[in-house]
Amino acid sequence: MHAAFLRYFTVVARAGSIRAASEQLHVASSAISRQIQKVEDELGTPLFERLPGGLRLTQAGKRLLAHADRTLNDFEVLKGELGALRGEKTGTVSIASLDSLLVSFLPEQVSKYHKAHPKVDFRVRTGAHGTVATMVAEGEADLGITFSLARPEDTEFIAPIPMPLMAMVARDHPLAERESVTLSDCAAYNLLLQLDTAPIRSLIEMELSVLNRTGRVLAASNNLMMLKPMILEGDGVAFYTPLGMVHELAEGSIVAVPLAGTRLGGLELGLLVPRRRKLTQASEALVAQLTEGLEALREAPWMQKFNALERA
Repeated sequence: MHAAFLRYFTVVARAGSIRAASEQLHVASSAISRQIQKVEDELGTPLFERLPGGLRLTQAGKRLLAHADRTLNDFEVLKGELGALRGEKTGTVSIASLDSLLVSFLPEQVSKYHKAHPKVDFRVRTGAHGTVATMVAEGEADLGITFSLARPEDTEFIAPIPMPLMAMVARDHPLAERESVTLSDCAAYNLLLQLDTAPIRSLIEMELSVLNRTGRVLAASNNLMMLKPMILEGDGVAFYTPLGMVHELAEGSIVAVPLAGTRLGGLELGLLVPRRRKLTQASEALVAQLTEGLEALREAPWMQKFNALERA
């Protein structure tokens, strides 16, 4: 079983269908199917249960997936070590991240890293905290950037910095002049909420329900680019970290107002890395750079506003 098959197999196993894997891999479905059938014949056991809704791993398939993850990771580590013998970082680094990090922080960090290590490639996927944590735990991502929330035990949260959710409003919104606001204050206006962001959204809704103030959800989306224009138009109040609004905060078109009296103001952002799986040298170098980059965010102007509230 060579590396190409193991890659095909892992994508099929996680996608749950050959068609979905074909789209991700840009390889014909028939070619993937033949490879799987060939290895099943060689091993003398089926790797998948063929169900009406897709494919499900058999016990043999689960064991092969664990083997494939270890083998592919070891191969990437080896390639990195061979590159180090030539005095260079090589290979591919896969990152799972909250989408707000893709506005400016992560592109800037990847660009900086590329200048120092031009032979390293990147694969970046976004998702809610749970998705990011699962991708790191299952080896789909080398590292994640997410909140300090519940995570699989075989992952480790490092380099934490305060990164509170804040109320994001247009500069002429009635709440923009406030030093801080409560969720109850925000619920007096239209709300612009994020979809698929468990447990963040559930925390917001739970705290509002305790206050007996649910608020009208004018719009909900899993894409920051949908809600940002509505914030700018003054259509409602959204809850984001400042990282998704860096340029608008700098120019003053959006104002970040600290949230008082809620756990959402005590969130931390950091890096999620595997506890047992060895990272490649390229990934380790990126972790070191991102750690420095996150630490530098402590001095951002919008963080000073939050720190002032904490000291009050």
